[in-house]
Amino acid sequence: MIRLRANLQKAVEAENYALAAELRDEINKLEAESLAASANALVYENIQYAFHLGQKGRHKVFVYSGVICGMDPVCCISSSLRESACIDKLTRGSNQPFYQVYHILMHSLRQDEGHG
Repeated sequence: MIRLRANLQKAVEAENYALAAELRDEINKLEAESLAASANALVYENIQYAFHLGQKGRHKVFVYSGVICGMDPVCCISSSLRESACIDKLTRGSNQPFYQVYHILMHSLRQDEGHG
């Protein structure tokens, strides 16, 4: 950013206004992106998670058991996967925490003592 501002100053001093306009636009774009990133960081910093890493649980809709192994402050999957999973139909849509879960397979077969 410092380099861009210095180049902008040089372009103005040299009366190269076309270059100065390009540099100005690039600086404005970077500043807007930086502001947006800062706003997102504040949102993510204040996310309240209902579960924590390593916590065991059962999905209330799909009834599988698992362990939380990761989490995102918002839905990070592609738009096509989001559409197929009907994420936008959830009460809070994609703007809520999403969890990565290591599924635990429950075996219905019991081992009898003394066999095997």
